Amino acid sequence: MSTGRQKVVGWSALLVLLAVGTGLRCWAVGADPFWDDEAESSINAQAILDHGLPTDHFLGQPVYENIMLRPWPGHAEYEFKDLSYSARGVTVYHGWLPLYTIAGSMALFGQGPDHLTDSLKPQHTVDSVRRRTVVPRLPAVVFGLVFMVLMFVLGRHMGGPAAGWAALMYAAVAKKNVYYGSQARYYSLTLVCIAGCGWALWRILRHGRWRDYLVGSVMVVLLFHTHAASCFAMCLVGGLTLPWQRRHERVWTKIGASLLIVMAGTLPWVWWTGYISNMHGTPLAWRMPGFLDVVIKYPTHRPVELGLFVIGLTVAALASAFTGRMPRRLVESFGVRRGAYTLLSVWAGVMFLVFIWCIPAASFFFTRLSLMIAVPCMLLGAMIVSGAACMVSQRWASVVAPGAVLVILLSTGRVLPDSSASNTSDRFEPIRTVLAYLEDADLPQDTRLYATPNWHLIVTYYTGLPIQNIAPIRKTYLDNYPGPIVLLRKERFVPPVDWREIRSLAESAGAALTPDQARDWSERLSSLVQRSELAAQVARVSPPADEPIPPYLQPTAARQRQRTDRFRELMRWHTSSTLMFRGNNARTSMDWWQTYHYKFVDPDSRSGANANFADRFRSALAVPLPRGRCIVYHCPALKPATNPGGGG
Repeated sequence: MSTGRQKVVGWSALLVLLAVGTGLRCWAVGADPFWDDEAESSINAQAILDHGLPTDHFLGQPVYENIMLRPWPGHAEYEFKDLSYSARGVTVYHGWLPLYTIAGSMALFGQGPDHLTDSLKPQHTVDSVRRRTVVPRLPAVVFGLVFMVLMFVLGRHMGGPAAGWAALMYAAVAKKNVYYGSQARYYSLTLVCIAGCGWALWRILRHGRWRDYLVGSVMVVLLFHTHAASCFAMCLVGGLTLPWQRRHERVWTKIGASLLIVMAGTLPWVWWTGYISNMHGTPLAWRMPGFLDVVIKYPTHRPVELGLFVIGLTVAALASAFTGRMPRRLVESFGVRRGAYTLLSVWAGVMFLVFIWCIPAASFFFTRLSLMIAVPCMLLGAMIVSGAACMVSQRWASVVAPGAVLVILLSTGRVLPDSSASNTSDRFEPIRTVLAYLEDADLPQDTRLYATPNWHLIVTYYTGLPIQNIAPIRKTYLDNYPGPIVLLRKERFVPPVDWREIRSLAESAGAALTPDQARDWSERLSSLVQRSELAAQVARVSPPADEPIPPYLQPTAARQRQRTDRFRELMRWHTSSTLMFRGNNARTSMDWWQTYHYKFVDPDSRSGANANFADRFRSALAVPLPRGRCIVYHCPALKPATNPGGGG
């Protein structure tokens, strides 16, 4: 094949892979509604549109995103302040750069910030849900495209052409990368900045030119304002390479200039926001019981990657150490890249250590560790696969390597996102159901709206209503607030029985049900367990917990109860493996948020019958919304105190 034709084929393949990766991300941005953290970022972005800064208030009330830890003495309503905001009233728990990109997308597409109105009707309709989901996610798609290009370039520079194609394939189609590139969060931009820092560091080590150091310092500043822990880790990696940088001309002058740029781009923000003082006292993960047990289990959750790395690094080390005794093709495939293997191994190791020793307990989830180590680990995997491909065929390595990556991803089920096309249910139905319910509720203007954390962020974003987190509210305030109170409690109901099956059972028993009646029974059966539990906690449940169930549906009802028990046990098992839930029996959604958000303020004294809303809500009407995946508590206004002595 001629050189010109090779270039055409290469460019065509590059564009196809970039188009496929971008297409997967575009499909994913509209597949699911927001989860908690995306709503949080989008509320911060709306605050930017309103005030120019990600402030700690939205719709006239404090924003709560984090665990309860910092007391708020003297405040009549709130017992705690939020950890995510400093004394300056701005967010410091997350980087600002992703928030500004989300705000920019909102502004570009005409989505302005919400403001308080004279009505408690939702400000947004059910038809706006998907658009309000897609717009804040679009920056992640753009950053995902940049990330794919960077991985291709970085892979080629560090491991050769075949490694570049393998890295691009992984970056384009792997499920976790599609996920990172379709979320209204910091994930996609973090990957771009980490890859950019790695690319600059590699060029510094290879060439050490002024422009390499300047690009590196700018990327570090951008990474700091995106994900501070990753920035700290990349600075450590750069520091460990200083002995290899000393061979460059005027190296200390270049390093000094880079440090000045980094300090100028970070220290003013650190000082003005109160970042350091705000982080003081935040519980770190490594101080918690069971920390080492949880950390040791992480590699076992990644058996494919672990096997590839152990085999590949072992072969690379042997090929490098015993160059004269190893087959020439083995040395050419692995041994000549020992510098890249060393850098990537140190890079991944430092990222791992920084995460486990510096990340707060509330953020200690391995999905976040995977984000930090993703770039070096993908590059290591790409180099290992490309090395094996070069041993098979030097000529076709650039085809074999990405093909092998695709086979590995397909065989381990890591290509399509979790929202697979096989699931035909409307994933936006829960949000639309809650919106429709609140639209019809006709709530009095003095109603206080609450929701369980962090469900309150989602319903606030989609409704435009001031729905506050129930966790930081003082019990005395709830007990004595004179007006009505409404609480939206996030709940996990078992999937409903197909209404057609219910109708068929009725027909077999000689009863006739309309489609609407069958759908109604489908929903009622999903909430049987929850309604039975609610009956002892509130004044009334609708539908009632003791409603008679037709004999032909009783076996189905029994199965639904069993499914609920199995689901709760699975939830308990799943959460018990994470650090924040070790030693806790969190089986329900209520258990989950009370354990997590009250972890460091005596959760037992704030849960169950001791919950801040428990006494006030004994007079409430509870309405399960299975299609809305929540339970709505309507607590009436307090009755005026009577005067036993009569008037006058």
